[in-house]
Amino acid sequence: MTEDVRGHKEGRSWSNRRDLLSRGRQRLDVPDTPMLERTQRWILSHNIQCLHGPETVDYAKDELVALVLVRNGRSYVKAFVEHYFSLGVKHLVFLDNGSTDGTIEVLQNYDNVTVLRTGVPYKTYNVAMKRYLIERFGRERWTLSLDMDELFDYPYSDVVSLKSLLGYLNENRYTAVVCYMLDMFSGKPLSRYDAAEEDEPLKERYRFYDISEVRTQGYREVGDIGNVISNEEIEVLQGGVQRKVFHISPLLTKHCLLFLDDELRPMDLSDHWAGGARIADFTGVLLHYKLSASLYGLVRRELEERRYISRHGKYERYAKVLEGSEGTLLMGETAKELKSVKDLVGSRILPVSREYMRFVEGEEQNSGRSSEESRLERVYEAFFNARSQVAADGKRLRDLERQLAEVRGALNVKMTELRRSHNEQRRLEMRLENELKIQSNLRARAGKAEREIREVQKMAELRSELGKREKTIRWSHNEQRLREKGGQPEENQRLVQKVHGLERQLEAIRGSRTWRLMEILHRVKARVFGLGKDSP
Repeated sequence: MTEDVRGHKEGRSWSNRRDLLSRGRQRLDVPDTPMLERTQRWILSHNIQCLHGPETVDYAKDELVALVLVRNGRSYVKAFVEHYFSLGVKHLVFLDNGSTDGTIEVLQNYDNVTVLRTGVPYKTYNVAMKRYLIERFGRERWTLSLDMDELFDYPYSDVVSLKSLLGYLNENRYTAVVCYMLDMFSGKPLSRYDAAEEDEPLKERYRFYDISEVRTQGYREVGDIGNVISNEEIEVLQGGVQRKVFHISPLLTKHCLLFLDDELRPMDLSDHWAGGARIADFTGVLLHYKLSASLYGLVRRELEERRYISRHGKYERYAKVLEGSEGTLLMGETAKELKSVKDLVGSRILPVSREYMRFVEGEEQNSGRSSEESRLERVYEAFFNARSQVAADGKRLRDLERQLAEVRGALNVKMTELRRSHNEQRRLEMRLENELKIQSNLRARAGKAEREIREVQKMAELRSELGKREKTIRWSHNEQRLREKGGQPEENQRLVQKVHGLERQLEAIRGSRTWRLMEILHRVKARVFGLGKDSP
């Protein structure tokens, strides 16, 4: 499968896991296409300058070179260099990206150290710079990719030498070791008034850790990036004490110990991931000293320069907490002191396989220090660490169940209130609906009454007109009689005819539809206004 096709497919399959994995082409430090990646590599390779030490390092497959991208790491230099040389690392390669605090000058005092420098912008070249170091120094060999505030360790490093560990990895044809970042802190509160000192003793000063807020997800659940995992206990971890104190959930999982063969893809769309790897059956730990006295200075500098990738406003959240009080205490009832890396064996930070434990026993026998007592001690350590982890998980589960019960209780109360409110609202709606119906009926009755009144008024006008006509007829009739008695016959005859005409008109009026309507309206008027039958 070509790089372009693989990138296209991965862009779809990883879209809903980006927040968890911090991996993908949505990152600022990952180019949008494989072609742009190649262009970025070419630009970077022509912007590297060697300031100190050999430009190439010759070492064997059972030896290790540590690769470090650094900027302003002066306070970490002494503890960092001494730790890795005591661990058995053969050579340290530093790629400086703009230090101004004397980091380069101090590193140039060490042997077996190479210092390179580049001026490309970190925000867009972070992944490219780390991949460059692996591809330049790690072809068909082991490299350990680190930040300046990380000290690597592994299970039973007091028994298993680094050379033997790499031999175990080579024998089993593993090409990557998953490492978990463990935030270390002191027993004193963090303060914005803290200032880093030169050559700070990291291990002695920052001895405590807290994994109560670590969140886990199965390694296979995050998708297929071509890795083969050999221990199902290895998970993807996120959160930790930074989640607890600063309300951010950094990805704690790194693929940093790598053997670059033809299948491995180092820094695969992220500085935390590798693709096409055969994952070892144990994990390493990166003791992480970000939460040290230099934190606030780093935060203020970053808020001014905006140099790093601040996902979800990470540095703003650091500043908000540190500036919100005189001191931020990281110690809590779930914090523990790390006396030895063996304290972590059996926990979710350092899962180990049975095969690895047999390898450790073999190494102890080869050293001549093997005894039944030491073997039982390792078993007890792993057992009690696992039991402590189970107890901590059980306590957390009980706390979550209690919180869930409280939430459910509050939800039930709220739902009851909502139901009551809904019922009351329904009753009010029904009352309003009834009132509207009554008003509608009243309006209908009022309209009907108004129409009836208008008809009665019209009827009254007709009755008045009829009365006038009746008077005229009676008057004409009387006049006719008078004339018949003393008038002329012709005139009497005309009057009689006129009277007869008026009588016919009266009969026609009384038999007409209008007259009947007037009678009906008269009765309606009598019913509405309580008129008697003899009312006019």
